[in-house]
Amino acid sequence: MPGQVYSPSIYEVAEVKIKKVVYKNRIRLKEFFVDFDKLRSGFIFENQFLSGLSMAGLDKQLTAAQLQALADAYKTPETDRLSKVDYRRFCDDINTVFTENELEKDPLKEVAAEPYELLDKTRYDFSSKQLPEEREAQLEGIMSKLREECTIKGIMVKPFFDDAAHDKNSCHLVNHVTVSQFKQGLGVKMGFTSLSQSDINVLIEKFLDDEYPPGDMINYVAFAHCLNPPTPDYD
Repeated sequence: MPGQVYSPSIYEVAEVKIKKVVYKNRIRLKEFFVDFDKLRSGFIFENQFLSGLSMAGLDKQLTAAQLQALADAYKTPETDRLSKVDYRRFCDDINTVFTENELEKDPLKEVAAEPYELLDKTRYDFSSKQLPEEREAQLEGIMSKLREECTIKGIMVKPFFDDAAHDKNSCHLVNHVTVSQFKQGLGVKMGFTSLSQSDINVLIEKFLDDEYPPGDMINYVAFAHCLNPPTPDYD
């Protein structure tokens, strides 16, 4: 009707939210569902689908009604008394936020622009979090000590955490590791044995990514760039 304002459905609102979260945090959605799909059919039960969304941290971003709307939208017709969710189609639809699927088959296909608010490619490179003055001073002393150690020993920090981020038991969030993996990287992997527990706590406080729902993810790229500043690109 003329003058009527369009109101998006619960599903449409949920889809937009998920695309933003997945794009911003580079979440590999499929990896949270595939273990439920032993036969690799592309279909899992509704409770498994909702569990996968929860494991990806999306239940912290969406309401229960929005999560249910997503499950309902991708349900298949009932068979054997139980309907299943087409998680593969769901992942394909959400992943269009990165690029169109099967683009190699149609290289001239028009691809939608990336979401404007997510265009900053360097958002993980540095931590903008400001600690209290006393903690910032402590942090600078810690980083100065670690930078010197990296220079003397020739330690490149990022590759140690890259391995952890791609471990099969990790959360698969690009450029992030868990607090536990971060601690292990500092001690066992890189041998920063001079760090006290207080030092480690300050590092965690500085580089903990508050934007990611579980509250347990460290932005290791920002940490690495503080110790091994990236080489400027003059191209």
